[in-house]
Amino acid sequence: MIRHFLLAAGLLLAAPALLAQRRPTPPPVPKLLVGIMVDQMRPDYITRFRDQFGPDGFNRLLREGFECRNTQYNYIPTVTGPGHSSVYTGTTPRYHGIVGNSWYDRRLRRDVYCTDDSTVQLVGGGRGMGVSARNQLSTTLGDELKMATGGRARVLALSLKDRASALPAGHMADGAYWLDVASGNFISSTYYVPALPAWVQAFNAQKRPDYYRQQTWAPLRGPEAYRNSLPDSNRYERPFKGKAAATFPYDLAKLSPLSGPGYETVYASTYGDNLLTDFALAALQGTDLGRDDVPDLLALSYSSPDAVGHAFGPQSKEENDLYLRLDLEIARLLQALDKTVGKGNYTIFLTADHGASEVTRYLADHQAPTGAFSTEALAKGAAAYLNEQLGPDQWLETLRGNMLYLNRPLLARRKVELARAQQLLADFVRDQPGIAQVNTTTQLLNASYTTYLEAKLQNGFYYPRFGDVRYELLPGWTGDIGPGASHGTGYAYDSHVPLLWFGAGIAPGVSYAPHAITDIAPTAAMLLHSKLPSACTGQPIVEVLSPSDAAGGRHRK
Repeated sequence: MIRHFLLAAGLLLAAPALLAQRRPTPPPVPKLLVGIMVDQMRPDYITRFRDQFGPDGFNRLLREGFECRNTQYNYIPTVTGPGHSSVYTGTTPRYHGIVGNSWYDRRLRRDVYCTDDSTVQLVGGGRGMGVSARNQLSTTLGDELKMATGGRARVLALSLKDRASALPAGHMADGAYWLDVASGNFISSTYYVPALPAWVQAFNAQKRPDYYRQQTWAPLRGPEAYRNSLPDSNRYERPFKGKAAATFPYDLAKLSPLSGPGYETVYASTYGDNLLTDFALAALQGTDLGRDDVPDLLALSYSSPDAVGHAFGPQSKEENDLYLRLDLEIARLLQALDKTVGKGNYTIFLTADHGASEVTRYLADHQAPTGAFSTEALAKGAAAYLNEQLGPDQWLETLRGNMLYLNRPLLARRKVELARAQQLLADFVRDQPGIAQVNTTTQLLNASYTTYLEAKLQNGFYYPRFGDVRYELLPGWTGDIGPGASHGTGYAYDSHVPLLWFGAGIAPGVSYAPHAITDIAPTAAMLLHSKLPSACTGQPIVEVLSPSDAAGGRHRK
């Protein structure tokens, strides 16, 4: 009996060692995490165009990486500023505060852009107010990485849009740079750097935008590559200024002067993607990103797909061609990372800041649900209705981004209860054609919603930057029945985005389980062994982190 007792005690003492032996060795921390955002990319672009992609771009990410096929934005509105902020903070506008690309400030009685910062100045050129992440109320993945490494990690963000650079960069980045469309230079602000570093100055001196402004955009491939898109000549596109029809080819040398003295045609064509990749490669060469054992972060955001999508729409030949060319840019970036950082030393995630609707004119022509909604008519009607109910006065202050703002000082002077005025306004809006959902600020403050649109509205709700009544249109409805695409709703065409993982710590596989966009930051934090961003509400994606099968996931053989 004593022998059995001693044997059992020995096993108990040895148990931790046995468990430690069974525990798989965690993958090494990547030397560089590269976050790639493609502005306005829908997941169906991967499946529609995949057979025309080459082997070294998107197909390499799919072949060697992990794909999350059911990734959704879990808030409204689905636009660029909140999208980039949510990916890198791991939370929704309710906590990071970026409720739109801009919002109405009641105190200032004017619109505020999401990266406005009057306390800093632009660096390297540009006009207007300074840019920073000061309006973003949560730390980011990069901020936490800086703190976890005692400031040794390098964090860099690059884009053609300032908000797509500053918001991912966060508050502690070593640099955030974006394109000044007027001059063609990449610039920054004193929030990040006192002056442009030598590698950025050297890149600007090359005048790459001048080269791209002289190019002619013609189809990259033969007709068979565009069989899943509409014919080149159709009525669903907006042509470039100075061009009668939205058809190939686009001679930028001729069209650029008609768009002004800047580089708008480069930004609004496929060559904006080339320019950003050029700049990213210059960053890899000009800095020590991924060169030591301290993990670094490079945030890239390709902005031109958004401009092309707005002008030509998801079914266009131009959109198709842009993704065939973006595939080559992804391959070029991967090749540069292999060379500078080394295969197996870096990890990538690729996603989008939002999707896009079909062109409303296309939907109407094909008898699909759609409609036109006039915000001007809504504002006039709402003001008249409040006058009927409360007496003549300026009860409605303004309408911005599907939000109506009441004149609260007037309500206080006239002793009208705010909740009553909000409800009156909501009742009027709810009766208008094209309205799917209406909520007052009081409702969003006091209730907890789980239903589809209401839950997304509540996740997008940050009280100091919100109106008194927020409405959502019916699926397919937008400002007019016209050409070009739009986005911003909570519906699947805007909320469903691709999510690909690739590189160090990632086993090939695919998941069909539902995941929120806010799950990206905590997943990346686990890979980096870093703390979660301060307001993070997402959860790590187990299928990505585990080398074995997990619920909803399957690993490729």
